[in-house]
This record gives sequence, C-alpha cells and structure tokens, in this order.
Amino acid sequence: IKEAGNVKRFLPSEFGSDVERVHTVDPAATLYAGKLSLRRLIEAEGIPHTYVCCNGFAETYLPSIGDVTAVGAGPPSDKITVLGDGDAKAVFVVEKDIATYTVRAVDDPRTLNKILYMRPPANIVSHNELISMWERKAGRTFQIVRIPEAGLLKLIKGTSIIDPVPRHVYGVRTWL
Repeated sequence: IKEAGNVKRFLPSEFGSDVERVHTVDPAATLYAGKLSLRRLIEAEGIPHTYVCCNGFAETYLPSIGDVTAVGAGPPSDKITVLGDGDAKAVFVVEKDIATYTVRAVDDPRTLNKILYMRPPANIVSHNELISMWERKAGRTFQIVRIPEAGLLKLIKGTSIIDPVPRHVYGVRTWL
C-alpha cells in the first residue's frame, strides 16, 4: 500500500468489535491477534487509515433475536438460547448505516488515523432486553435455554474456526 503511493486512506476489513477491546478465547483470540498485528503494521508504516468498529450487524443478529446459535435461521418459534445471564449489553447497527458512515469517513479528516465507533445509544441492549421487546411485540413468551460461561467455554474448547460450532459463538464474550 505504501509503495503504491496512491492510497489516500486504508480501511481494513475489520467490521465488528474493536480488536483491542474485545475479550475472547481461541480460536477467535488468534483471529483477533492477527487483526491487531495488522493494525500495528499499518501504524508503523505510517499508512493513513481508519478502523471501523460497528459492532453487531443488525440484519445478521436481530432476525434470530440475538440467538447466536441460530444466526440465519430467522425468529425462533418457541425456544431461544441465551449465553451467560443475558444482562451484558451489545450494540446492533443496520448495515446501510454502517456503509453510509464508512463512506463518509473516507474523506473526513476527523477520522484520519482513528477508530470510528458506531454505537447509537438506542441500539445498545442486553439479550434479555431484546427478548423482552420481541415477546411484547409478538404477544408470547419464549422458553429460554441458558448456557453459562463455563458451558460455552467447554463448547468452544478444542474447536477451530472452521468447525461446526457457529462462528458467531466464538466472539460472544460481548454477551457474557
């Protein structure tokens, strides 16, 4: 990038959590370590950059009501899985908004060599709050299956990023 000499701003494909603030276990920890080392290289080389941390993609997580074990399956009919106690907060941002702010950041001098955080206050909710909102809207309640942190760590232990455990589960420390 530096040798090309024509890159005005580099925005690495880092969308999601801030790799410097997330607390994960392997295999996600190894993935995030690679992203972190790329950040340090970009900075050491003096490459103009903006890191975009948009947190959870609304269209990915909200159809399953935040159930990371069922991403892509649509709303659950009767049962939902909650990781931990369900009280930790997470941020959900609509992909169109992520795209809009990312494009605007390219020419905004305020974002040069900075991290752009997308955290709309109204979009910061716990899994329990999200479930409660959905139950009120749907007029019914879900059977909640809770996986405590120890159980989740046991599920993840010994897997790789390509194993059948849903990839979204690896970075779920946000929910714990």
